[in-house]
Amino acid sequence: MDSLTTLAQAGLAVQIHVVFALAAIGMIPVVMWRRKRDRLHKIMGYSWAAAMAGTALSSFAISSFGWIGPFSPLHGLAVLTLWSLYSTIRAAIRRDVKRHKTGLRNLATFGLGVPMVLNFLPDRLFTRAFFDNNGWPALWASAVILSVIVLWRLWHREDRPLQSIFNRVVG
Repeated sequence: MDSLTTLAQAGLAVQIHVVFALAAIGMIPVVMWRRKRDRLHKIMGYSWAAAMAGTALSSFAISSFGWIGPFSPLHGLAVLTLWSLYSTIRAAIRRDVKRHKTGLRNLATFGLGVPMVLNFLPDRLFTRAFFDNNGWPALWASAVILSVIVLWRLWHREDRPLQSIFNRVVG
């Protein structure tokens, strides 16, 4: 079965969830890396926040492996995502640019990155759809990509924690 067929046969909640998540991932370059913080940034930012909220909210209609009733640890991540969206938008309204920027970068990294890795656990829909139920290569690849992103973010953080460690080891 090909990947589009597998996704087309998934429930409506899964399809909506995937559309929101892909939209959020697709908007990251414009929202996060655009130098000019203009009207387009604001429009795309609100669109990205709406896609993230849609992703988180639609997850509550998906309960393929509940641990506590229909809920799994991923639902906890959805709650954290919604709270983070609220607090970072609130920071922007208060003109706390540093908190806004940090919060949204964390959301992009962990709110999308961690579920991306977990999507490729064995027996999950994405594993079946794209890797014929052999998700180990995809799981490792997505974990490595997320690790590289986290290391890059740590290296470029203002307080430079990785650079301090590197200098102590090398210097």
